[in-house]
Formats: sequence, structure tokens, C-alpha cells
Amino acid sequence: LERGKHVGAGGSEAKSVTMSVASLEFLAALLLLSTVFFYLPGRQWRQILLAACNAGFLYLLVPNAESWIALGLFLLSGYAVSLLLRKWPSHILFSVYLIALIAAFLVIRKYDLVTANLPTPLAAHAVSIVGLSYMLFRQIQFLVDAFQGQIERTSLWAYANYQLNLFTLLSGPIQRYQDFHDRWETLSPALMDGHAVRRAHFRLLMGIVKMTVVATIFMSLYQRSADALVHAGSGASELGRTAAIGHFLGVLYFYPVYLYLNFSAYCDIVIAGALFFGMKLPENFDQPYLARNVIDFWTRFHRTLGFWIRDYVFLPLYKGVAERWPQRADSLAFLCYFVAFFVAGVWHGPTANFVVFGLLQAVGVSAAKLWERHVIKRHGRAGLKEYLQSSRIRAVAIMGTLHFQFVSILFFPVDIQTTLKMLRTVLRAVV
Repeated sequence: LERGKHVGAGGSEAKSVTMSVASLEFLAALLLLSTVFFYLPGRQWRQILLAACNAGFLYLLVPNAESWIALGLFLLSGYAVSLLLRKWPSHILFSVYLIALIAAFLVIRKYDLVTANLPTPLAAHAVSIVGLSYMLFRQIQFLVDAFQGQIERTSLWAYANYQLNLFTLLSGPIQRYQDFHDRWETLSPALMDGHAVRRAHFRLLMGIVKMTVVATIFMSLYQRSADALVHAGSGASELGRTAAIGHFLGVLYFYPVYLYLNFSAYCDIVIAGALFFGMKLPENFDQPYLARNVIDFWTRFHRTLGFWIRDYVFLPLYKGVAERWPQRADSLAFLCYFVAFFVAGVWHGPTANFVVFGLLQAVGVSAAKLWERHVIKRHGRAGLKEYLQSSRIRAVAIMGTLHFQFVSILFFPVDIQTTLKMLRTVLRAVV
């Protein structure tokens, strides 16, 4: 989507591309090909058909020869280095390649701070790879697991389809290679009876309706409020106190609702669609706006991203800190939170508003941990258990977390200057 229009999906992709999973063309192709998929004689023919679907879908997304070359180098280098790491584990090789991989990602995605310091021809490159943010995380995951000996078998054929799987290419979910490989090696039916088939079709239908109708309504409502505040902030119109407050509430509430509906609908479509081809994808949502704190939120919202950040950024960083400075590990854990969520924020997009979002999430996580420590110190573990079981406290915590997230998300759909302009407009009208 346009920058920030698909928040949480990681990386901002073209709106027409993301919306294509809810198009009649995509739906017709999905249902037609999945109907014949399991009639094919054996796993190899099914792999060929699914690989052809992946290649055809990718063909629609890559705009030019430069992008094809960059994509090939990005993927082939990762596979080659993983083979070297499995045969000759080397921290130096892993570190050097990881730095080079991230640097290439920052250049390709045209991060502001990076492009400002690059030669003009390089900064103005024509490379555009939809889904690169998710490829990066899958590639790092693949490399780390290969380095640690967690991947027993692999092949370029399986790895290429893992990275270019049409059901996870655009916006996840982020699937581990081992999980993909287990399904890829069988491609047997994942829907075992008629009831399961009907449930998958219903989820697919609901995802399409949720994305194309319900989410679109909330996006339209948000856009109307945002436009009114921006125009008033630019002096193009005047807003009274009531109108300003009303539009601010529209900006505050409508976009997060749109965000959840749009992204969860996308996941509904691809998770259901993958089942028709024998592929099981991890679930990405678990009632996120009922989370009682920011830590809980990231186990419910974009779960595969939250788990990736935990397993491949926070835990390795905290382990290194704890081993080097064990006496200060508890305090330095908060620094690890900020690093982890800085990475999460920057991963979403190349502009400063995503950094602000990530740092706000780090503040929220740190506040949750500090409050937990306070409760334990004052009331003990038994007091913490009683605190967590209180329905009244839970309701207050949910409302507090909900509004903290909504305020954080103010920085997602537009740049910092636009967000601040809207806030100044409201303050002027109220004060």
C-alpha cells in the first residue's frame, strides 16, 4: 500500500498489488487451480504447479530487469551462504553477510538516512521488489537456523518456493523454513473433510468482504477526518471545537480499526487459500485489541512478527548482555527492548514516523515490565496472580493498552509533520 496504508504488514507495498488477493481474478484462479491440484499424480507434479503459480504471481510484481537481477542476487546469495554456514560454521562469515544483506535492503528500500549519503545514481536506482521486507526476515531466519544446525535438509528448489510462496510473499505471515519444508515435501490435503473445506471457503469469503467492504468504509472515514484536520492546519479551512474533536476521534479510532480489518482480512484470504494447496500457514492475529499490555499486544497482533523479533533480535541480544554483564542484565533488558522495537519500527518503512512508532512500543513494553516488577515487589507473586485475575483491573488495562496503541498508530499512515499538524489543529481549536 501507500506508505503506512498497510500498517503492521511490514514494508509498504503497492495498494493495487495487496488488494489483488481480494480480486475476482485472484479468487477465480485460486479456486480453479486448487480444484485440480490434488488430482495431479504425485507430489512432484503438485510442486511444479505450485511453483508455476508462485512464478506467475511474482511476474506480475517485478517491474524491470534491474529488479529481477537484484532479487536473484538477494535470494541466491542467502542460499549459498547458508550452505557454507552449514558446512563451515563461521561467526565472521555470518556477521559479514548479515551486514551486507541489511545494507542492500536499506539501499533497495531507499531509507531516507541511507539515500541521503549515497551517490545520486545509486540513490535513484529503479529496483523495486514487492515483499522484500518479508524476504529479509525469512532469509535471516533461514541463515540463523542453518548456522545453528536446526535445518537438516534443504534444496534451492524448496528454498526458492519458500521465499517466493505467493501466499506469504506480500505481507506474511512469517513462516519458518522448517514448517514450510514439512508441507512442501508432502503437499497432501490439509482439509480432511467437507466441514473443513466449507470453513476454509467461508473464511476466504469473509476475508474478501472484510477487506473490500468493511475495511474500506473505515479507511474512508479516517481519510475524511484526516483531510479536514490537515486542511485546517494549512489554513485552508476553519474548524470549531466540536468539529475538531470529532475529527480527531475519527483519526484516532478509524485508522486502527481499518488497520486490523484490512490486515486480518488479508491473512484470512492467504491462510484459507494456502489450505487449498495443502499448505498450513501460522495464524497472525488473536484478538489484539483485547490485550492487557503492550507485551500481550505483540503476542496477539501480527504474531509472527512479534515472535520473530523476540526470537531473532531480543533474546540473542539479551543473552549476550546477560553473559557479559550478568549483574546489570535486568536493567539492560530495557535497552534490548528499545533496540528490538527500533528494528520493528524501521522494518515497517524507511521514514522517521516508523521509528517513532517503534520507540513508542518500546516505551510501552518497558512500562509493562516495570509495573509488573512493582506489583511483585509490593505484593509478591501471589499478589501478582491476584492482580492478573481481577476482571476490573483487566478491563482498565485493556482500555489503557487500546488507547496507547491507537495513539502510537497516529504516526503510521502519515509522516511526523502531518501527524503533528493534525494534533496542533485540534489543540488550537480546543484551547
